[in-house]
Amino acid sequence: MIVRPLPSERPRRLGARLRGAAGIVPGALTIGNMLAGYAAILAATEQRFPLAALLVLAAAALDGLDGRIARLTGTTSRFGEQLDSLADAVSFAVAPSMLAFFMGLERLGRVGWAACFLYAACGVIRLARFNALPPRDSRWFIGLPIPAAAAAVISPALLAGPRPMPDEALPFLAIVMVVIALLMISPIRYRSYKDLAFGRRLYRALAVWAALLAGLLAAHEWVVPALALAYLVSPLVERALAARAAGGTADDELEVEDPDIRVV
Repeated sequence: MIVRPLPSERPRRLGARLRGAAGIVPGALTIGNMLAGYAAILAATEQRFPLAALLVLAAAALDGLDGRIARLTGTTSRFGEQLDSLADAVSFAVAPSMLAFFMGLERLGRVGWAACFLYAACGVIRLARFNALPPRDSRWFIGLPIPAAAAAVISPALLAGPRPMPDEALPFLAIVMVVIALLMISPIRYRSYKDLAFGRRLYRALAVWAALLAGLLAAHEWVVPALALAYLVSPLVERALAARAAGGTADDELEVEDPDIRVV
């Protein structure tokens, strides 16, 4: 006796199969993220510094895609989250530190070695803290996100090109590595921009995306460092704007309470 599924059951089974197939895509992108990070390490050891930096950027793009596709397809899982963190440790903690080391910090001896290790260690700690203590408000990250930290660390490779860093710039680069490492594990809040909305006018989002792509294609060696620097200092800018707004509000209230006061 052959039992055929009811017509109403066929769409359910098809949907389950499609979700199962879609569940492979985020994991595949995560593996691609790790592959790009691993290739960046190999390129750094061969002193192909711009290529290593571009591979880290490729890993960042894949890292941004895998989570979004998993949420869109409803295939998020604890396994996927842990796999993503391990891949990020390779691509954004180890690979940028190796790139900075072979770009010139190796010439500082133990100081350069320590600066690179501190960055990698703080990056791994940042990922572990995010998994153990996820932010309560999705609009904010606690500490500098590791992809942004990686973008800041690889910026000298984009600016300098295939040439190693000059000796006089190495102490500054080591200090930058330490500062970025500490920012990752700091309590400073950084915007996630997950609440960024363009309303129903999709063309605005597409225009912003097109402008970003055009800038990256035209001068990625300048656009990436500029964006990384802007994001690094964004908490200071937001705090200054908030203080200015609070001061303006206080001045307005003072004028309302005593209109006879004049500022000379």
